[in-house]
Parts: sequence; C-alpha cells; structure tokens
Amino acid sequence: MKKNKLVSLREHMFASAKFKKLPKPLRWIIGSLSNNLGYKLLSLLLAILLWNYVISTNTNITRVKTLYNLTGSVSGQSTLTANQLALTEDPADALSGVSVNVEVSQADYSKVSSGNVQVALDLSGVRAVGSQEVPLRATTTYGRVRSLSPQSVTLTFENLDSRNVTVNPEVYGQADGYWYSVNRVNPSVLTVSGASSVVQSIASARVGVDVTGMTASSVKVLPFTLLDGEGKEVSKAMLNRTTSSISVTMDVYPCREIPFATDASSLVTGVPADGYVVESVTVQPESAIVAADQDFLDSLTQLMVAPVSVDGASQSFSERSEVTQLSDFKNVSVEQVYVNVNIAEETITGYVDQVKVAFVNTADNLVASYEPLGVSVTGPRSIVEAVQQGGMTVQVDLNGYGAGYYLLSPTIDPERYPDLSFQSEAVSVTLTDVSTGEADISE
Repeated sequence: MKKNKLVSLREHMFASAKFKKLPKPLRWIIGSLSNNLGYKLLSLLLAILLWNYVISTNTNITRVKTLYNLTGSVSGQSTLTANQLALTEDPADALSGVSVNVEVSQADYSKVSSGNVQVALDLSGVRAVGSQEVPLRATTTYGRVRSLSPQSVTLTFENLDSRNVTVNPEVYGQADGYWYSVNRVNPSVLTVSGASSVVQSIASARVGVDVTGMTASSVKVLPFTLLDGEGKEVSKAMLNRTTSSISVTMDVYPCREIPFATDASSLVTGVPADGYVVESVTVQPESAIVAADQDFLDSLTQLMVAPVSVDGASQSFSERSEVTQLSDFKNVSVEQVYVNVNIAEETITGYVDQVKVAFVNTADNLVASYEPLGVSVTGPRSIVEAVQQGGMTVQVDLNGYGAGYYLLSPTIDPERYPDLSFQSEAVSVTLTDVSTGEADISE
C-alpha cells in the first residue's frame, strides 16, 4: 500500500508542468534516483521539495491576511478647497483603528504589513455642505483589498471662509534687573481659512514669549495659538494658515529705579506774585524705573523733568510735566509726573509800637502801670502788616508781685496771632499800693 502511494506520488510529480520545465539532465537524475530502491527516501524528499516549490510559485493559491489598527490619511483636500468647502472638525479619530482584509498569494503572505497597506479618506468627491458619508479607500502593494472596517466616515462640511487675525505676543517669566519689550512681530497679522463657523469664532492669535534668564536682545521663532472671543483655544487641525510660526524680536536692557530731582531751582521757572515765594516743590511719583544702555544707566543719579512756570502765582498748585532725556532711555516706567508747588507769602519782620499790656492776677490793693512797649513781629507779610495797622496786646502775669518796680517778660496768645513769631523787650511795670498811696497811679 505504501509502495503504491510512493509510485503515485512519483507519477504525479513527473506529470506536473513544473517538472517538465526542468532541464533534461536534472529530470534524468531525478528519474534514475526514483528507480533505485536505495534512493527511495531521497526521491520522496525531492518530491516534497518540488511540490512545495510548485505551491509557493502558484499564484492561484491565496490566503486572506487581516491587518488591525491602521491609521488612514486624508486626500483630496486641495479639490475640496477648490470647491469652496471645508471640514468642520479633524477626522483623525475616525481614521484610527481601521481594519483591512487583504487577499494575497501564499508566496507573498508574509510580505503584507501595515507599511505597504494604505488607507485614505478621499475628499475630492464632496460637492455640498452638510453631514455626509465619505467612503474609505485602501490599497496594497501585495494582493488585493477584499474589505475594510469601517467602510466610511460621517463628516460635516461647511462653506470655506477666511479672515485676518491679529497676533498678540504675551511675555512671561523675568530676570531681576532687566526690562523686556517686544520690538517686532512678524507677521503681525496672519490669514486663517477653513470652515466658516470655525473661522468666525477666531478672535486672535497668541504667541507666548518666555524671557526667563534672557539678558540680551534676541529673535525667537515660536508657535502660536488661535483663541476665540472667550480666550479658549481653537484647534488648527483643519485650518489653513499663511504661516505656522511667528518671529518675535525682543529688546532686553538693564534697568534700575532712579529718583526725580527735588530742588526747586530745577523744577520751576519765573517769579511768583509780589509778596509771594516758592516755599517747597515735590514730585509725584518720587522715582521711576529706567531701562537704558548700561554705561548711560550707571551715569544717572537723578531724573529731570521739564520745569513749570510760577510767574505771577499767589497760591499753591499742581501741574503735570514731562520727563526729560527720553531719547536716551530705552524705557521709563512713567513719562509724565505731577510737580506740586507750594506758594507762600513772603516772610517779613515788622515792628509794632505802642503795644498794649493786659495784666492778670493783680492783687486787689495794687494798681499796675507800664512804660510804652514795642514788639518785633515775624511772619507772612499780610498778617504782619495787619498787626502793624491794628495794633496788638501782650499779657503780663502779676501773681505774687507786691508794690514796686519790675521788668517782666510778656506772653503772647498763639491762638490770637497764628503763624507769627515775636521778639519783645521786657515790660517796665510799676505796682502802686492803693491803700497807702505810696505811688501815683496812672493808666
């Protein structure tokens, strides 16, 4: 029985087309070996090898190979744009996890892989807005695609729209002792196109510039983020942009806080009204932070402002003034300050004669008299002149004094004569005892 099977196998091998195509010498060797009983097993092995060769080279013998978790690509985008249409959202999620069944010959079965099977979403056939089923297509280098899953993707299309968007740089981070400024943004406006509802939601483009540790001016090429009116990020996946990055030129200079000059000679010009003087001048704020080249910054001890005029002024005032030397600064935290000018009356000293003397705590039996008295008065001109015209009264306390002659120091009521200072000579006082009549009594 076994012998019959071997004979049958040998006859089948010799009758095959592949065997007949072998060179004649090779066929003779195989035939000779097959007739020799010592080489039966070798003949069987050769027959098996030949049969495997026949199977592996026969394209009619095929198998199906399934590939999982393939990721599809998008094609036909340019045609979609030419049709004035756009996708509202990124189909990337829908194009992941695709399965493809490939029918391939036994010889090429091992060659089929995710690297030579492509899945594509072709948008070139879309012609109208709205939600649509768009089929997926798969191609393979070996064999043919029998099926894929999913077979299509539901997508929403809108009219194509575009708008110009302003680029807003946002500086963050810092290094102490340095000032930062965005000198140039290129481009400062970019054009975005895509689905109408998405494009119209875009309000601006933000580019973040981290200046942490930056101590010199530089140019940075940075990505940007599209934002809606509420500051939320808008996906750029299905949007066309005129650029994918923004060039930002940053100016970086050393800086420090410097006080403003406070001497009146540099802060005011002119002459106040007659009888008035500039009593004091202050600047608000008192200092500013200045950024400049290091050598110039080191030379600064105080900041100057344009002086204000006090010509004819008779009362205090506050006036806004410009900081000078701005052309030498790269930046100053304030460019205007308030100059507060305190105008006061001129201080003079006048002499008041025939000053009246009021005596207090005089004993009942005594009468006081005094010699004419003069007082030197210092203060605002108008007040001194008013006292000179109206006269004044000083007070002498006679508590504990008896009859006799005294030189006593007067006192002056500060509430009655505010803003004045006095220099008075001693009051010559005579106290006469009324009961004895020892002295004349005079007013």
